[in-house]
Amino acid sequence: MLDALTCPALSECSPRCTTPAQRIHSHYERTLADLPWAHYRVRLQLRVRKWFCRNRSCHRRIFTERLPTIAAPWARRTLRLAQRLVALGVALGGTAGVRLGHAWGLRVSRNPLLRLLRRQPEPDFPTPRVLGVDDWALRKGHTYGTILVDLERRQPIALLPDRESDTFAQWLQAHPGVEVITRDRSKAYADGARHGAPSATQVADRFHLFSNNSPPPLIVTMTPLGYMAPCSKGTGYFPEVYRIIAKTVQCLSMRFNSLPYLHL
Repeated sequence: MLDALTCPALSECSPRCTTPAQRIHSHYERTLADLPWAHYRVRLQLRVRKWFCRNRSCHRRIFTERLPTIAAPWARRTLRLAQRLVALGVALGGTAGVRLGHAWGLRVSRNPLLRLLRRQPEPDFPTPRVLGVDDWALRKGHTYGTILVDLERRQPIALLPDRESDTFAQWLQAHPGVEVITRDRSKAYADGARHGAPSATQVADRFHLFSNNSPPPLIVTMTPLGYMAPCSKGTGYFPEVYRIIAKTVQCLSMRFNSLPYLHL
């Protein structure tokens, strides 16, 4: 525990009206957690002042002394400790960040670490030139939203609460400058792109094209005769391909069954 006094400034500006104050009301003690020193935990015991505001029209007649380079108002940890915890949470998340923090001598639990992350301001991303649009599941089969990705920087930039065309169109209108929109064949995204960015070029992305045009997976089962055979489910796309695969699987199975040490 380290005891410290604040600098003896002759005046302090009110945080509400910025009027310089010269009359001291009282003192109070403030305890802040700081970065550890070797294997020892460090706490700062500060003695700070309260001031009278001379501005009679100010709603805050008594205010406390601010320490902008040490700690935020009402905080219980120093700025450098908070910055260290935020960097830890951004890199590893909650549970893993807590484990590494304990190894570094930083006493923190998962929920305070996540609260620090949620309080951070959202980063400002420039409007992407090539925008990728797809849905994501908050709860699979029940609740879905929309994820927007800057494909040139390969970074997610926004999460929309639903998959409606109006929500997507409003986001595009609020962020003009999108030139290319890659999407699946959803009608909602097509309508949203058409209304929100009519001059943008809409492109069907490669992933959904391959996923929609590829045949269903080959399902192989065991038959009572002892060899494997493909099921007839989903063979309507490419029947000639499935016939070749089925014949190959049957030949291999019969050859393996003829070996004395291998039984399927």
